[in-house]
Amino acid sequence: MVRCLAFVVVSLVAVGAADAGELSSAPLRGSRVDAVGPSYPVFERQPVYADPRGYAIAPPSYAPAVAVQPVAATAIRGYAFEIGTRYWYSSGKLAKDLFDDPRFSNALNSRLTYDGLTAHSFEAFGRIDLPSGFLLKGFAGLAGLRKGTLNDEDFPPAIDPYSSTMSDQSGGKLSYAAIDFGYAFVTQSRAKVSVFGGYGYVGEKVNAYGCRQIATSPVCDPAIPSSVLGISEDASWHLARVGLAADYKIMDRLTLTAEAAWVPWAQVNSRDTHWLRTGTTIGSFAGPIPQTASGSGVQLEALLAYQVWDCFNIGVGGRYWRFDAPRGSGDLEQTIVGWTNPMSQPMTFTSERYGMFVQGSYKFGAM
Repeated sequence: MVRCLAFVVVSLVAVGAADAGELSSAPLRGSRVDAVGPSYPVFERQPVYADPRGYAIAPPSYAPAVAVQPVAATAIRGYAFEIGTRYWYSSGKLAKDLFDDPRFSNALNSRLTYDGLTAHSFEAFGRIDLPSGFLLKGFAGLAGLRKGTLNDEDFPPAIDPYSSTMSDQSGGKLSYAAIDFGYAFVTQSRAKVSVFGGYGYVGEKVNAYGCRQIATSPVCDPAIPSSVLGISEDASWHLARVGLAADYKIMDRLTLTAEAAWVPWAQVNSRDTHWLRTGTTIGSFAGPIPQTASGSGVQLEALLAYQVWDCFNIGVGGRYWRFDAPRGSGDLEQTIVGWTNPMSQPMTFTSERYGMFVQGSYKFGAM
């Protein structure tokens, strides 16, 4: 539109210059005192013209053009909004150690390690920045855990000789979310640094099918077919998050974002179901074994984003999460049918996940 207006202005100037050149050599009426020219009546109102058919025709009226200014998305001065979706490909591990009854020993009885838990996560995220510097952000995602393995180890003297079995993990689920409230204490044209704190959740459910011995113990020898569900673990992590986030504009449309969240408190509540040992007879498990543990962790993230259009961005990044809960207990003995004088047994939990992600977001306002 601007180019079109410029072309019209230049054309009018050129035409005006040509006309002025012709008029400079032509005699002007009224330049002499005795020149008599025609007189024209002055109308106080617009004249009405006659049409040959007898109708009166009023002259056309012209209204001045009114320029309408576009309303920009950044009209809400000082506010910034972003909403988008993300795909995260990750792999993870969920492990726990179960110790002996503390009245007898502190020996490690059993260790279960679910590894290679790959996930294809789809999540939504959003952020709001206020003129005061305060901000609100969060994300939530879901995924299926289709692959992975379980290595179930039992140690002497509880199991003698040492046993190490392998099972295939299938049909698991991953869910997670976080919401943070923060404040940007550094706001410059190319950089922003914020502090934040909030709540996080990670849910991991895994299933182990089949059982085959890879050591010398008679456990799972002969092997149990991979079509048989042996063990399920359903763990829910509740997290307190405190951290820093930084945005740095490398160039006009390219921004690097980094975020580090310390998890000073992480609590896991889990239910372990041994499907092949559940029953009503003496020595069987009456149902899922309740377990709980607490500890700490870390959540790290980095993103490189490119502004495709004024309000649309794409990006690629990576994540690393780890939670360690060394202080916990499992109600193993309380769940065993016929067990007298039961006591909770010490246990620990560890969860780890890492991977790459791509995202797209709609953003307006200056963040």
